[in-house]
Amino acid sequence: MRDALGQRGEAIFTVLMTEFHSNAGPIFKPQFLGDKWQYVDFIVELVGSDKSVPYFFVQVKTTREGYTKKLNRLKVKLRQESVIGLASYPAPTYIVGIDEIQETGYIVSANGESLNSLSSISTLFKIIKQNRELLWHEVNDFWSRYHTSNLISKFADQDWR
Repeated sequence: MRDALGQRGEAIFTVLMTEFHSNAGPIFKPQFLGDKWQYVDFIVELVGSDKSVPYFFVQVKTTREGYTKKLNRLKVKLRQESVIGLASYPAPTYIVGIDEIQETGYIVSANGESLNSLSSISTLFKIIKQNRELLWHEVNDFWSRYHTSNLISKFADQDWR
């Protein structure tokens, strides 16, 4: 049951992130990384960026447990080790909580703002068109300040022209 729930959550995440943003299609291209990655489930590329291929990492947590009564937070569990592991990537990282029953998702940053374990996540950032657009710009802005030409590799092929 647990594997089936997780697989459904991953599929729901993919559907939510690949909804057409306009007639041009989706603005994200998620790729499942497989079960072998310890902290990350997906790498997600931005579609339509000018200079490079910006991306971010996501861990998806799926639940059928519903919401907290007090603050209407989605009940998902994430160990502190996983939160710290996600925050250690030198790239934008996010946790997505999927309500499997309602087939909705919520996204929160995992970039080191808080390094505690989680028993629930905010429902303020539902995966809808407006928030997908904000996410696209947040990630694109992050990578636009990053210069990939800074690396001078010791493994350069001198005969490659």
